[in-house]
Amino acid sequence: MLLLMSFFTMSLFCVAMTKHRKQVFNINFNNTLVLTLRPLAWLSLLGTAYLSVEFYGWSIGPSLLVGALSAAFFSVVLLLTYRPKWLPGFAVALPVVAIVNYGWSFS
Repeated sequence: MLLLMSFFTMSLFCVAMTKHRKQVFNINFNNTLVLTLRPLAWLSLLGTAYLSVEFYGWSIGPSLLVGALSAAFFSVVLLLTYRPKWLPGFAVALPVVAIVNYGWSFS
């Protein structure tokens, strides 16, 4: 779940940048949406950090968070390099998979 949420976070940071937003989407966004992407990405990062510490504790949670963010960053870079149009689909689908997986783990 941590890796999937990290991917979502890195995707938000990616789309918050003008160069990558133009690479991923063919449409122009209004200024209000663009201004909300970066704070939303930071909130997602804080939420992912909270989940990491909640699941794994303070002893190993921050280290796992850095590892998950590094793997997610590498995945986003590869997607931007070879298939930039696939990034929104993965960015939406992977958190849904993480939430469903989290729900099934408590059943």
